[in-house]
Amino acid sequence: MLGIILLGTTGYVIIEHVGWFDAFYMTAITLATVGFQEVWKMSDLGHLWTIFIMFSGIGLFFIIAGHIAQQAVDLKRYRRFRMAKRVKKLNDHYILCGYGRMGQAIAKELQNAGKSFVVIEKDVEKIATLVQNDIMLIEGDATQDEVLLNAGIEKATTLIGVLKDDQDNLFLTLSARSLNSDLLILTRATVPASIPKMTRAGANHVINPYEAAGTKLARQAMAPGVVDFIELIMNRGNLDLVLETIMIEANSLAEGKSLIDLEVRKNHDIIITAVEQRTGEANFNPDPNYKLNADDKLIALGSKENLNGFEKLCEALI
Repeated sequence: MLGIILLGTTGYVIIEHVGWFDAFYMTAITLATVGFQEVWKMSDLGHLWTIFIMFSGIGLFFIIAGHIAQQAVDLKRYRRFRMAKRVKKLNDHYILCGYGRMGQAIAKELQNAGKSFVVIEKDVEKIATLVQNDIMLIEGDATQDEVLLNAGIEKATTLIGVLKDDQDNLFLTLSARSLNSDLLILTRATVPASIPKMTRAGANHVINPYEAAGTKLARQAMAPGVVDFIELIMNRGNLDLVLETIMIEANSLAEGKSLIDLEVRKNHDIIITAVEQRTGEANFNPDPNYKLNADDKLIALGSKENLNGFEKLCEALI
């Protein structure tokens, strides 16, 4: 730009024999294409020089615009490359498909719990929000196998599908189950008839948000104190007391021992509220003499720190 201004000004001084300021002013209004009248009566050679300056300015504008566009593309590529590297390092993480109102609420809960997760989203506006909030994301259609693989589905433990349509959630469930047979899949169904289809497709849990909200309101009306207490426990931001599911792994220190042998309350200061056996049978308020078996799931209540300590006893020895 400075070169064109200097060249144009010098050209007017030589061709038209005018002062430097008038030449600079004529060059400036030509490049700016403001349409002001000529400063002096110009010769034909001066008109040709004006046309040269005009097209030089337009050409420079397109060069700058193309450079800016290329920078934007490069920035987007770099962002995707950096995000892909971050996602590649994840292991035993959550995959959240969809960042609508429900997806945003789920992401907030996962963040509050300190869980590692990645969001799959294709909406441009929602992607901008995710980038602004520095949330790991994969841009694309969650129903595509390639996108799920980029999100690390083979190393993930849980997939949550909250896409807009039941059809998309159904197809997502099929794709996810085919890529990872051990994946815990939770999805949303707005139509009750979609629930058995999603279950057959491989979903572990299917939730109808309207029925869930109605059930919660009914329980809130009938037993408000109980619901408020559960909400207080589950809200990790307000209380250092959480409910967690702990799996008893084979060849762990906890396998084959009873709750009284482990002295759960004394040594870890947590409460075992229920035991879900491998057969699916649930044992609420389990007997202290109950011996834990591999694949038993314990529903435990306590602080996050104490639960993490107990969970180490339940992990398989290397």
